[in-house]
Amino acid sequence: EKYPFISEVLTEFCKLFSFEGLSFSEALRMFLSTFRLPGEAQCIDRLMESFASRLFEVQLLGHRLEQTQSVEKAMLEPPRDNTDCDSVHANERVGALDPPALTHQPVLPFKNADAAYILSFSTIMLNTDLHNPNMKEERRMTLEQFIRNNRGINDGADLPVEFLTSLYQEIKNDEIKMKADLDDVILQKG
Repeated sequence: EKYPFISEVLTEFCKLFSFEGLSFSEALRMFLSTFRLPGEAQCIDRLMESFASRLFEVQLLGHRLEQTQSVEKAMLEPPRDNTDCDSVHANERVGALDPPALTHQPVLPFKNADAAYILSFSTIMLNTDLHNPNMKEERRMTLEQFIRNNRGINDGADLPVEFLTSLYQEIKNDEIKMKADLDDVILQKG
Protein backbone atom coordinates (compact mmCIF):
# COMPACT_ATOMS: atom_id res chain seq x y z
CA GLU A 1 0.00 0.00 0.00
CA LYS A 2 1.47 3.31 -1.09
CA TYR A 3 -0.38 5.38 1.53
CA PRO A 4 -0.76 3.29 4.71
CA PHE A 5 -2.18 6.18 6.76
CA ILE A 6 -5.03 6.73 4.30
CA SER A 7 -5.73 2.99 4.30
CA GLU A 8 -5.86 2.97 8.11
CA VAL A 9 -8.21 5.97 8.16
CA LEU A 10 -10.53 4.24 5.67
CA THR A 11 -10.53 1.07 7.77
CA GLU A 12 -11.35 3.04 10.92
CA PHE A 13 -14.03 5.03 9.07
CA CYS A 14 -15.72 1.78 8.03
CA LYS A 15 -15.67 0.55 11.63
CA LEU A 16 -18.03 3.42 12.44
CA PHE A 17 -20.75 1.52 10.58
CA SER A 18 -22.58 -1.29 12.31
CA PHE A 19 -24.73 -2.47 9.36
CA GLU A 20 -26.36 -4.79 11.90
CA GLY A 21 -29.91 -5.72 10.92
CA LEU A 22 -29.60 -4.08 7.50
CA SER A 23 -30.10 -5.65 4.11
CA PHE A 24 -27.28 -5.39 1.60
CA SER A 25 -28.88 -2.45 -0.20
CA GLU A 26 -29.66 -0.65 3.07
CA ALA A 27 -26.04 -1.03 4.18
CA LEU A 28 -24.71 0.16 0.81
CA ARG A 29 -27.10 3.14 0.83
CA MET A 30 -26.04 4.08 4.37
CA PHE A 31 -22.36 3.88 3.46
CA LEU A 32 -22.66 5.83 0.20
CA SER A 33 -24.79 8.55 1.79
CA THR A 34 -21.91 9.73 3.96
CA PHE A 35 -19.57 11.01 1.24
CA ARG A 36 -19.37 11.93 -2.41
CA LEU A 37 -18.27 8.92 -4.46
CA PRO A 38 -15.13 9.91 -6.35
CA GLY A 39 -14.92 9.54 -10.11
CA GLU A 40 -11.62 7.69 -9.97
CA ALA A 41 -12.02 3.92 -10.35
CA GLN A 42 -9.08 3.17 -8.03
CA CYS A 43 -10.64 5.25 -5.22
CA ILE A 44 -14.04 3.61 -5.71
CA ASP A 45 -12.27 0.26 -5.62
CA ARG A 46 -10.69 1.00 -2.22
CA LEU A 47 -13.96 2.32 -0.80
CA MET A 48 -15.95 -0.71 -1.95
CA GLU A 49 -13.27 -3.08 -0.70
CA SER A 50 -13.40 -1.47 2.76
CA PHE A 51 -17.21 -1.47 2.74
CA ALA A 52 -17.31 -5.15 1.78
CA SER A 53 -14.77 -6.12 4.44
CA ARG A 54 -16.76 -4.35 7.13
CA LEU A 55 -20.09 -5.75 5.91
CA PHE A 56 -18.68 -9.28 5.88
CA GLU A 57 -17.20 -8.77 9.36
CA VAL A 58 -20.61 -7.64 10.67
CA GLN A 59 -22.24 -10.62 8.92
CA LEU A 60 -19.82 -13.00 10.67
CA LEU A 61 -20.39 -11.31 14.03
CA GLY A 62 -24.15 -11.68 13.51
CA HIS A 63 -23.80 -15.40 12.76
CA ARG A 64 -21.63 -15.86 15.85
CA LEU A 65 -24.20 -13.99 17.96
CA GLU A 66 -26.99 -16.23 16.64
CA GLN A 67 -24.92 -19.34 17.38
CA THR A 68 -24.10 -18.07 20.88
CA GLN A 69 -27.76 -17.33 21.54
CA SER A 70 -28.71 -20.81 20.31
CA VAL A 71 -26.18 -22.41 22.67
CA GLU A 72 -27.40 -20.24 25.57
CA LYS A 73 -30.98 -21.17 24.77
CA ALA A 74 -30.14 -24.87 24.76
CA MET A 75 -28.33 -24.53 28.08
CA LEU A 76 -31.15 -22.55 29.68
CA GLU A 77 -33.88 -24.80 28.35
CA PRO A 78 -32.85 -28.40 28.91
CA PRO A 79 -34.96 -31.07 27.23
CA ARG A 80 -37.87 -32.33 29.31
CA ASP A 81 -39.59 -35.67 29.35
CA ASN A 82 -43.23 -34.78 28.66
CA THR A 83 -44.59 -38.31 28.55
CA ASP A 84 -46.27 -38.18 31.94
CA CYS A 85 -47.26 -34.52 31.78
CA ASP A 86 -50.85 -33.80 30.80
CA SER A 87 -50.37 -30.04 30.84
CA VAL A 88 -51.27 -28.09 27.71
CA HIS A 89 -48.23 -25.95 28.44
CA ALA A 90 -45.72 -28.78 28.36
CA ASN A 91 -43.86 -27.26 25.41
CA GLU A 92 -43.54 -23.75 26.87
CA ARG A 93 -40.10 -22.29 27.53
CA VAL A 94 -38.82 -22.85 31.04
CA GLY A 95 -35.60 -20.82 31.14
CA ALA A 96 -36.16 -17.49 32.84
CA LEU A 97 -32.85 -16.14 31.53
CA ASP A 98 -33.53 -16.80 27.86
CA PRO A 99 -31.75 -14.32 25.58
CA PRO A 100 -34.04 -12.01 23.61
CA ALA A 101 -34.99 -13.08 20.11
CA LEU A 102 -33.18 -11.33 17.30
CA THR A 103 -35.31 -8.75 15.56
CA HIS A 104 -35.35 -8.48 11.77
CA GLN A 105 -31.88 -9.81 11.08
CA PRO A 106 -31.49 -10.10 7.31
CA VAL A 107 -29.41 -13.05 6.27
CA LEU A 108 -26.52 -11.98 4.10
CA PRO A 109 -25.39 -14.88 1.92
CA PHE A 110 -21.74 -13.97 1.47
CA LYS A 111 -19.10 -16.69 1.85
CA ASN A 112 -16.32 -14.10 1.84
CA ALA A 113 -15.72 -10.36 1.62
CA ASP A 114 -14.85 -10.64 -2.07
CA ALA A 115 -18.44 -11.60 -2.90
CA ALA A 116 -19.75 -8.49 -1.11
CA TYR A 117 -17.08 -6.40 -2.87
CA ILE A 118 -18.01 -7.63 -6.34
CA LEU A 119 -21.72 -7.22 -5.65
CA SER A 120 -21.09 -3.66 -4.40
CA PHE A 121 -19.57 -2.70 -7.73
CA SER A 122 -22.27 -4.55 -9.61
CA THR A 123 -24.98 -2.75 -7.63
CA ILE A 124 -23.47 0.67 -8.28
CA MET A 125 -23.35 -0.17 -11.99
CA LEU A 126 -26.97 -1.39 -11.85
CA ASN A 127 -28.05 1.81 -10.09
CA THR A 128 -26.36 3.95 -12.74
CA ASP A 129 -27.76 1.83 -15.55
CA LEU A 130 -31.36 1.87 -14.29
CA HIS A 131 -31.48 5.55 -13.34
CA ASN A 132 -29.33 7.30 -15.94
CA PRO A 133 -31.70 9.68 -17.76
CA ASN A 134 -29.54 9.53 -20.90
CA MET A 135 -29.95 5.76 -21.30
CA LYS A 136 -32.62 4.41 -23.62
CA GLU A 137 -35.19 2.20 -21.92
CA GLU A 138 -34.46 -0.83 -24.13
CA ARG A 139 -30.75 -0.72 -23.20
CA ARG A 140 -31.28 -0.81 -19.43
CA MET A 141 -30.06 -3.88 -17.53
CA THR A 142 -32.72 -6.52 -16.98
CA LEU A 143 -33.09 -8.74 -13.95
CA GLU A 144 -31.86 -11.72 -15.98
CA GLN A 145 -28.73 -9.80 -17.03
CA PHE A 146 -28.06 -8.72 -13.44
CA ILE A 147 -28.33 -12.32 -12.21
CA ARG A 148 -26.12 -13.57 -15.07
CA ASN A 149 -23.51 -10.84 -14.38
CA ASN A 150 -23.23 -12.04 -10.78
CA ARG A 151 -22.89 -15.77 -11.38
CA GLY A 152 -20.16 -17.54 -9.46
CA ILE A 153 -19.10 -14.49 -7.43
CA ASN A 154 -19.72 -16.13 -4.05
CA ASP A 155 -16.51 -18.12 -3.73
CA GLY A 156 -17.31 -19.90 -6.99
CA ALA A 157 -21.00 -20.37 -6.15
CA ASP A 158 -24.00 -18.30 -7.14
CA LEU A 159 -25.74 -15.95 -4.74
CA PRO A 160 -29.37 -16.99 -4.17
CA VAL A 161 -31.64 -15.88 -7.02
CA GLU A 162 -34.19 -14.58 -4.49
CA PHE A 163 -31.51 -12.37 -2.92
CA LEU A 164 -30.40 -10.93 -6.28
CA THR A 165 -34.01 -10.48 -7.43
CA SER A 166 -34.88 -8.59 -4.27
CA LEU A 167 -31.76 -6.42 -4.62
CA TYR A 168 -32.56 -5.66 -8.26
CA GLN A 169 -36.12 -4.63 -7.40
CA GLU A 170 -34.94 -2.44 -4.49
CA ILE A 171 -32.52 -0.58 -6.75
CA LYS A 172 -35.01 -0.32 -9.60
CA ASN A 173 -37.74 1.08 -7.33
CA ASP A 174 -35.51 3.33 -5.22
CA GLU A 175 -32.37 4.85 -6.74
CA ILE A 176 -29.28 5.03 -4.55
CA LYS A 177 -28.66 8.74 -4.37
CA MET A 178 -25.08 9.82 -3.90
CA LYS A 179 -23.96 13.03 -2.24
CA ALA A 180 -23.70 15.75 -4.86
CA ASP A 181 -20.59 17.74 -5.56
CA LEU A 182 -20.95 21.50 -5.01
CA ASP A 183 -20.33 22.03 -8.75
CA ASP A 184 -23.25 19.68 -9.54
CA VAL A 185 -25.57 21.67 -7.25
CA ILE A 186 -24.52 25.00 -8.80
CA LEU A 187 -25.04 23.63 -12.33
CA GLN A 188 -28.53 22.32 -11.46
CA LYS A 189 -29.64 25.63 -9.92
CA GLY A 190 -27.99 27.82 -12.56
